[in-house]
Amino acid sequence: MDAKQPTPATGGEISSRVGIRFYRYRGIIKRYWWVLAITVGLGLVYEAWVLFNKPTRYVSYGKLSVRETGGDQNSHARTNDPSWYGTIVKTIESPAVHERAVKSVAVLRPDYEPLANSAEVTAENEANTYFFKVTGNGPNPEFTQFFTDRVMEAFMEMRREESRDMMQGNIQQLVQQSEAERARIDQAQLEMNKFVEDNNVPFIEQQAEQIAANLADARKTREALTQDVNLYTTLDSGALLNNPASSGGGGTRSDKLSDKQQELAIKEDELKERSAIWKPAHPRYQLLVEEIDKLKISIRVLNDQAEKGRSAALARLKLEVIAKDKSITELEEKARTFSKIMAKYSTLKQEVQRREALYNQTRETHDKLLLTNGVPEILAFQQKATVATKENRGVVKGLLTGIIGGLLLGLAILFVMDRADDRFASSTEMIEQFSEPILAQLPDVADSRTNTGLPLLLAEDERYMYAEAYRSLRSSLIFMPNQQELKTLIVTSAIPNEGKSTIASNLAITMSNAGARVLLVDADLRRGNIAALFDTDGRQGLSNILRSEVPWQNCVKTPRGDKLHVIPRGPVTNQSSELLLLPILPKLLEEWKATFDLVIFNTPPILATDDTPTIAPNFDGTLMVIRASFTSARLTRNALNALYQRQVNVLGLILNCVDTDLPDYYYYRYPKYYAA
Repeated sequence: MDAKQPTPATGGEISSRVGIRFYRYRGIIKRYWWVLAITVGLGLVYEAWVLFNKPTRYVSYGKLSVRETGGDQNSHARTNDPSWYGTIVKTIESPAVHERAVKSVAVLRPDYEPLANSAEVTAENEANTYFFKVTGNGPNPEFTQFFTDRVMEAFMEMRREESRDMMQGNIQQLVQQSEAERARIDQAQLEMNKFVEDNNVPFIEQQAEQIAANLADARKTREALTQDVNLYTTLDSGALLNNPASSGGGGTRSDKLSDKQQELAIKEDELKERSAIWKPAHPRYQLLVEEIDKLKISIRVLNDQAEKGRSAALARLKLEVIAKDKSITELEEKARTFSKIMAKYSTLKQEVQRREALYNQTRETHDKLLLTNGVPEILAFQQKATVATKENRGVVKGLLTGIIGGLLLGLAILFVMDRADDRFASSTEMIEQFSEPILAQLPDVADSRTNTGLPLLLAEDERYMYAEAYRSLRSSLIFMPNQQELKTLIVTSAIPNEGKSTIASNLAITMSNAGARVLLVDADLRRGNIAALFDTDGRQGLSNILRSEVPWQNCVKTPRGDKLHVIPRGPVTNQSSELLLLPILPKLLEEWKATFDLVIFNTPPILATDDTPTIAPNFDGTLMVIRASFTSARLTRNALNALYQRQVNVLGLILNCVDTDLPDYYYYRYPKYYAA
């Protein structure tokens, strides 16, 4: 028998398990409610004893407040820091303040000194306010009020001392810092003076200004030369001659070219007009043509001269640009050299100024501390300690504590008991422990029990869920694989009082109602009660048959018609194991299998006797009955192991007396449907 491997739980399974766990806890509380009653009672008794022995104490209240900070940014920042309030509370409650208060009490009121160490003082910041509530607790009202005042005064005095110590420390630190800054200023000034002397900074500064001006003029001149070069490069000679701005000293040549061009245009117009009158051989026509040719030659000569002048001017301009570029490069190199020197000088000068600013700031802070006499105190007395009153003994709180503590202790005990309790309450828990199938879940019908016991099933039984559960068991057996070979069954349990006899009887009734010829044999020869359940004569039965005292036919009873046959236990015997081992039993089984459709044996509990494991191998199958919330998983496992050691065919488990309120018993919650 192996436990099933766990599988991932779905949402529905988790919900079901939670419900079952809740049911188990509810059930254990119902069964062991007295544990909770005892623990709650003990808690109340303990708290009552504590309250009874608790000495009378007195409380006094004082109050400190945060006063106006006068615009002090540091003080304002501290009061806006939530951790500052916690620090104040811890300081008031600290041993140092308490020790100061005790010493003050010893000096001012020596008669209170024996009570000093019995007092307690706590503090708290009132929510969303600038107030600190100081609470003193002591054994004497006058002393409690006096001691509370001493604690607040000791706290304020300690803060004043801390402020003075802090001021002295800050002043000393500022003096050292200012001296260090003064030394750094002198060192920086010395480095700057040496640099000025080594590099002749005033002369370089003047030279740098002059070079900057010369460099600007040179760049401006180069830009003008570049424009002229572009102009001479893009314009032809004719355009240059016609452009006075670009002709330089060639203004006369430009005027001549213009005159020649105008004269040529006039002559060409005149030739065009005369061509209509004169013939080409006409002397005046020939003369006009010669004049036009001469003018064209003159214009060509002037253009050639202009082109030569343009090339020469362009070459001259390019040489001037190259010279100007060289001059600019030299000036830029000098400017960079002077710029590095001046940048270094500026850095040294700024360092001197920065050091002087830090020195001045340090001296200013030092002088301010001397004038203000340290850090201003931002706490003040808001209220002296009040007249001490009796402390609330906390009866209600103590009783509630006792009840809650007792409940928690009781629940813890019940939890431990539940962890140690391995009894099953539902089929879900059985599935987690056993791999055998659950053939049926029989509901708890204890409310139908009478003085003579739990009634067996009737043809029209009003216990609808109960009857339907047995029909489900019948179907499980009928549709079981190889059910044709299932002729003999054993119904047994691990321990007594699990309901196996009732289940065997009701199963026999249910099978016979389906038309099967069923033989029910009470094989529990020590405590079998099948005859009583059927209210039939049980004076002769199986024990007589096994001893061969009577034929088995004489012991068969038919209390429920001709389909159901019952063989009672017969006389009680202490030799049941020996009788069941007799060779007659296998022969009887063969005869009964030939006569009846199904033979059901009701056998003793497995762990009570060895009867069931002895005869079970002779049967086709065995049904194990487990009573919910009664049978231990450990005992059930031991019983199953005993059967498996004898090679017994265990068909499955039957869970008896199941609470129908369980989450996994939903299938049987429709009694009206069954009764319809």
